[in-house]
Amino acid sequence: MIIVGVTTLHLAQGFLLPVTIAGLLALMLSPAVKWLMRCHCPKPLASVLMILLSIALIIGALWLVMPALGQWMSTAPEKIEHFLHSDQDLQSSIAELSRNIEQTSKTVDKAVEQMMAGEGTNPIVVEQETWPNALLSGLQLGLTNTLLILALTLFLLISGDRLAINLIKLNKDHQHRKRLVSLFHHLRAETSRYLGAVTLVNLSLGVLSSTLFWFLNVPLAWMWLVLITLLRFIPYVGLSVVSLLLLLVCMTHFPHWWQAALPVGLFLVLATLYGFVIDTLVHSVRLSLNPVVVFVAVIFWGWLWGIPGAIIAVPLLTIMVAFAQAMGWQGVLTVVTRNPRRAKES
Repeated sequence: MIIVGVTTLHLAQGFLLPVTIAGLLALMLSPAVKWLMRCHCPKPLASVLMILLSIALIIGALWLVMPALGQWMSTAPEKIEHFLHSDQDLQSSIAELSRNIEQTSKTVDKAVEQMMAGEGTNPIVVEQETWPNALLSGLQLGLTNTLLILALTLFLLISGDRLAINLIKLNKDHQHRKRLVSLFHHLRAETSRYLGAVTLVNLSLGVLSSTLFWFLNVPLAWMWLVLITLLRFIPYVGLSVVSLLLLLVCMTHFPHWWQAALPVGLFLVLATLYGFVIDTLVHSVRLSLNPVVVFVAVIFWGWLWGIPGAIIAVPLLTIMVAFAQAMGWQGVLTVVTRNPRRAKES
């Protein structure tokens, strides 16, 4: 059954992934929509305004990051090569590693040729898609999915509550219906609270880190605000990508190793403090997920649905914890959370 379920999730990725992302976005934006409604703004108009604001924030973030990142990438290879060649010991190590890799590659190619010649088989020629066509196809698919997600998010913000209530009313048992309605509101509140808290925490870490980089004279200081805020939604992997990119940028700017490593080290210390202190204070014990379970979930959903799957892994875990709390599933809480007793009481 598990294999069938995983296979179904993989095959239905084109349908399930946009629906899941739209549902999470609707949960995250619903508190703001309700606040606008309390300000006497009609629900459809409030939903449209929040969608437009989200689009504006995304475009603004890309407008801030992409030009600076593109300018850096145009000169990065030469600067990195110069940085590496400036250290004689490092240069000799890289040269030796390159020779070993080249020798290994030749050995493997020779073994494959001998095996093919011994079997008397003809080589198979595989036509690969050119990178412009692949890029165009990827952009078309990404744009289509983005429009689909935005449209579905808008519909869920406008009429998602009514749809859920109508589905619950199909149940004939009054007590069961009442419990399902309570469960629906509990799931929505917990998920929107979690996503909002994570966004604020990520934003604060991005502001502190970019300010620190500005004091250390790191290039593109304010670009890191956007990258850290967005990539920290992917536990472990996101900060690793930021650290690697930060190291590469520092290598192209500073002349010495210690100067390039200092911003990366300080950022890792700050990110670790945030993980152990700020996250615990903000999310409290009832949403304190087991780090092993979080890591496995990120790997699983990333393997299943790629980068979007890795991003939504923790929100899906949060929904599962909220559902287990409402249903009293102590076994699930024992595995997923650090303190199952406190999680059950909340």
